[in-house]
Amino acid sequence: MPLTIESAQNIFSNTQVPSPIPATIALFDQLSVDDQLALLWYAYTEMGRSITPAAVGAARLQFAEGLLKEIQQMSTEDQMQVMRELAQNADTHISRSYGFFSVNTKLAFWYELAELMKQGVVAPVPTGYQMSPGVQVVLDSIKKLDPGQQITVLRNTVVDMGFEPVAPSSDTTAEPLFERSEPAPTKINVEGITEPAVISYFTAMNSDNFETAIALFTFDGALQPPFQKPIVGREAIAQYMRAEAQGLNIMPKQGISQTLPDGSKQVKITGVVQTPWFGVNVGMNISWRFLLNPEGKIFFVAIDMLASPEELLSLRPR
Repeated sequence: MPLTIESAQNIFSNTQVPSPIPATIALFDQLSVDDQLALLWYAYTEMGRSITPAAVGAARLQFAEGLLKEIQQMSTEDQMQVMRELAQNADTHISRSYGFFSVNTKLAFWYELAELMKQGVVAPVPTGYQMSPGVQVVLDSIKKLDPGQQITVLRNTVVDMGFEPVAPSSDTTAEPLFERSEPAPTKINVEGITEPAVISYFTAMNSDNFETAIALFTFDGALQPPFQKPIVGREAIAQYMRAEAQGLNIMPKQGISQTLPDGSKQVKITGVVQTPWFGVNVGMNISWRFLLNPEGKIFFVAIDMLASPEELLSLRPR
């Protein structure tokens, strides 16, 4: 039976626990535009540094610098309008520029904007603003998440802002590489796992060697990021990796492997991922579900945010 993306998505389905992240993002999406902006303000300024970027310098903000300077020169009313237009996906000059930023640059943009708001250079939440019940509900939901889950929620709240008239450009070579604050793990040992393609995948990703990582996939292979649809084909996967996987510290811990009747293998691994944007003090609890073809090539890998840290220790089917 040929391997299919649809069947691959279901491997180890009985070990998956519903994550609170999609529900929290759905609550955010239901807020009014002003409430969404207020929530970002409270999240960045009132909830502590644990869920804000560790070092803005690592992002090399030159891609967003011009846009931020343009906003600084506006009146208070125009600054608020620009932020509303970003949240509303309005077709404006600034929204278009923002829409073509990488995820990391979007995070850097909002972090720097929040810093400017705290300094009074950019309009903060209006004086006298009262937190609505909706904002309070979402804020309380975010506070209950672990730091890695909080990062994911904040990432997803800003990634779809702005206006993209066409598909993002595949030319990501201009994006600056993140400078790692600490060297990534280079020797990968995963308890229970010996499959060469899997070990080589983690090793390549930890050195930002995306060409090597891509070569481990079949030509029709797919990668499914957390809470997204599968990205199919080597070229599309390479584009995603260059845009969003730079500077990761990937630390797989343990896994299980099962050989299927046709000689293919399904592998599940749990571990921790640190991003350069949020530093080495915050780790995201992750699982990887691989489907390898009979020749040992990666046909599919799904990257899942774990619902709780306890899932790192439990791999047995339920």
